[in-house]
Amino acid sequence: MEGVVQRAVKKAIAADYTLAPALLRLFFHDFAVGGVDASVLVDAPGSERYARASKTLRGFDLIDSIKKELEEKCPRTVGVDYWQLAYGRKDGRKSSMVDADQYVPMGRESVTDLVAFCESRWLNVFALVVLSGAHTVGRATCAAVRPRLCGYQGTGKPDAALDARYADFLRRKCRSGGGDDAYVELDAETPTTFDNRYYQNLLHGMGLLETDQKLLPDSRTGEFVRELAAQPSLFSHQFAKSMARIGAVQVLTGNEGEVRLKCSAINGH
Repeated sequence: MEGVVQRAVKKAIAADYTLAPALLRLFFHDFAVGGVDASVLVDAPGSERYARASKTLRGFDLIDSIKKELEEKCPRTVGVDYWQLAYGRKDGRKSSMVDADQYVPMGRESVTDLVAFCESRWLNVFALVVLSGAHTVGRATCAAVRPRLCGYQGTGKPDAALDARYADFLRRKCRSGGGDDAYVELDAETPTTFDNRYYQNLLHGMGLLETDQKLLPDSRTGEFVRELAAQPSLFSHQFAKSMARIGAVQVLTGNEGEVRLKCSAINGH
């Protein structure tokens, strides 16, 4: 089973590297609402998939194609991710766009909000900082960063925490790319490499999202940012551990869930 998944994902990412961060984001969005139960995959009116928070989610077609192949080769099998996780997690029977818009962080929260989000899901502050490192790959829309580039919080000036040259680069890229719907890389230095450059960028005022840059000056998170910026191996090891941890939050087993025959549809619907 793992071989089928790995081959399909590698092939897809080789054709479009942006699918790698897209899949990470799907996993996180699923975790944010009731734990990892595949509720974000449900394609039905009013489901998480149609929430404002899910507007730019991608990777659904890839997952559906993998599931179709698995059902042919390993019918009704409950799977496991790349990191070492136990078998037996079930899919949820509920998916609500209201819940997604309520619980999924959108890049404008305070550090206090993010800490509370993690602690309510049995994650500590270090895990928050480690998981934020997923932004070493991936993109965000110019709309997400525009408030930091001009008239930040009514000042008429850019966010003072943003490096001036980086801010100018972002303004130029967004203008040339078509405005709010254009994309900018979360990591301007090594956008296609999964490394600890994200944390080094924060040290230089180059965190794209406000929630990223806020991690540095906060006394609860700043020291972790500096540690991860200095130790590449620490980040890679702890990221795998943290991803495994969120995959084990609010796990559905036994009669609590189901094994979906199709990822995008709750059985019987």
